[in-house]
This record gives sequence, C-alpha cells and structure tokens, in this order.
Amino acid sequence: MRWFVLLFFAIPSANAGSITPSFTTGQMESSSSSKTIIVETIVTENYRTGYSYSMQGTNVQPAEGTIISPDATYTNTQTFNGVSFKWVTPDLTTKPQWEVKAPGEAFSITENFLAPGLDAVSTIQRTINTESQSTSLSIFSQ
Repeated sequence: MRWFVLLFFAIPSANAGSITPSFTTGQMESSSSSKTIIVETIVTENYRTGYSYSMQGTNVQPAEGTIISPDATYTNTQTFNGVSFKWVTPDLTTKPQWEVKAPGEAFSITENFLAPGLDAVSTIQRTINTESQSTSLSIFSQ
C-alpha cells in the first residue's frame, strides 16, 4: 500500500491553458442551390346520384289523374374504389302522361330525362419546377 501512495504523489500534475484565436481578419462564403420538379395528374369525377325530369310545351296539360313527378326507385348498393352508393332513378312507367288541351290546334311537347351516373371528368396535368439558390457571406475581424 505504501508504494501506491508514493506512486500517486510522483505523477506530475497538468494545468490547462487558455485558447485564444490567432486570426486577424477573414471571410467565409458558402452557396447552395436546389432544383425540384413535381409532375402531377389530377383526375376529378363528378357523379349525379339522382335524376331530373322536366317537360315543356304548348297546348298540353297533364292527363286526368296523372302525377307530374315519376316515382323514385333505388338501385342495389354498389361499391367502387371503396365508396358505396345507390342510384336514384325514376320509374318510367309512372312518368306523367300529357294530353292536348284544344284538339285540332297546334301543340308542342318536349320531355327531358337526365339519368344518374357519371356527369363529368376533368383531368389536369401539370409540372411544377422550383429552383432556389442561396449565398451566405460572413466577414470577421479581431
């Protein structure tokens, strides 16, 4: 145990000195640039889930006892791309019946039926180019 104590006192000690920068003046410049290109296609589908029935004319009227709006029917549930839906469509056997008001005179009639389904598809294709540049300059002196 004595030798250990003697060895401990025999090791020289070290002291840290201060560090002082030795430059006088200088500058540092850095630059960077980046370029990003994004190409995308956006497809939008608009669906009409109901129906539209309309009529216009002259010298016509609904036949006696007729309704002026067809009964609605629903399709079975369908699933497409994870989306479930039902179409609402008219029962065309219950569509309104029309008759001429003044027989023998001129008349006109136009019926329009717009069924449920795909209404419109829009496709947008675009490319987005982005470039950026950055320069940094640091000047220092003592």
